[in-house]
Amino acid sequence: MTRVLIASDESDQAVRAAETAHRLFGDGADYFVVNVGAEPLPYVDTGGWGIAAPLSLPITMDSGTLTGRGTDEEREDHAHQRAEDVAGEASLKDAEAIGDIGDPATAILHAAHARQIDVIVVGSHRHHWFDGLFNGSVSRDLIRESDIPVLIVT
Repeated sequence: MTRVLIASDESDQAVRAAETAHRLFGDGADYFVVNVGAEPLPYVDTGGWGIAAPLSLPITMDSGTLTGRGTDEEREDHAHQRAEDVAGEASLKDAEAIGDIGDPATAILHAAHARQIDVIVVGSHRHHWFDGLFNGSVSRDLIRESDIPVLIVT
């Protein structure tokens, strides 16, 4: 039986990736949907000489899971709920929803290895190369770091 991990975020691409995985692997596969909330943004203490500023720029909010807000537990709960939502929207019955926080590619690979996944399915946002230069790409990171096959749905 094929074990499929679907990486989800706050976009419609996550649902499209889940639906594509279901079409390709059918009802006989075991499905897992993971959503990863971001770590809180680091801040510099300016010692009273100004406002604290993020250590890394630019800041993006498209990871969607309460970036830098709330407790770890709240961000993880939100990520888990979003994973359940994607599984439901894609009609993946009995899919296991996984919520985590941290670096998305690292957390996705950790979930894949922990569950002995055969293939990782992820949606692509088709960012412009300039946007990818600053914000990176989870799908690109997965391709570079994964020892498990990665299917990118565009």
